[in-house]
Amino acid sequence: MALTDICGLDLRERDNLDAEMTALVLGVEKKYGFTPHFVRLFATDNRRLRAFMLPYMELLRPDSGLSHFEVEMIALVAAATNGCVYCTAHHGAVMRKLSGDALFTEYLSRNYRHAELTPRHRAMLDFVLKVLLDAEAIEDADRQQLRDAGFDDETIWSIINTAAFYAGANRIAQAVGLRPAAQYLEMNRRPELG
Repeated sequence: MALTDICGLDLRERDNLDAEMTALVLGVEKKYGFTPHFVRLFATDNRRLRAFMLPYMELLRPDSGLSHFEVEMIALVAAATNGCVYCTAHHGAVMRKLSGDALFTEYLSRNYRHAELTPRHRAMLDFVLKVLLDAEAIEDADRQQLRDAGFDDETIWSIINTAAFYAGANRIAQAVGLRPAAQYLEMNRRPELG
């Protein structure tokens, strides 16, 4: 499949992935059963892929204070808020798998306020929305609301970085016209049978 089949750019395929980035791409392919278009786009160049993956791996540090589930909640709400079709499809598929709840995922991908959220997660997503839409207006009181919900300052840092990272990824996907893989639309919609 040509790159122009999945996006509006015809980037040069440099075929220069080092062993670490090759292993990363193969691991992603094994996880999903296909190469996600976002990975395909970045895998056109080793430095490009590494530059994207290093901040992503920082988000998933075991000491970030956020679970993988919470990171994906932020990613999906960011995609929905920013109107990113590709990222909403991708993170929606991941969230359906993590939550086992297609309706919960639909609410996150359309209006998280309708989802059944813990007070902690509601505070987190309210703050994320402010990071995405009006970060300059964030004040000490906003950060204190997160502390009151049980987040320490290290985790607040992680929330901010996660929201900002995915906002950037949304803009990249939108600007290059990245189209979601059809597989995302069907993934994890039905509970696994016995």
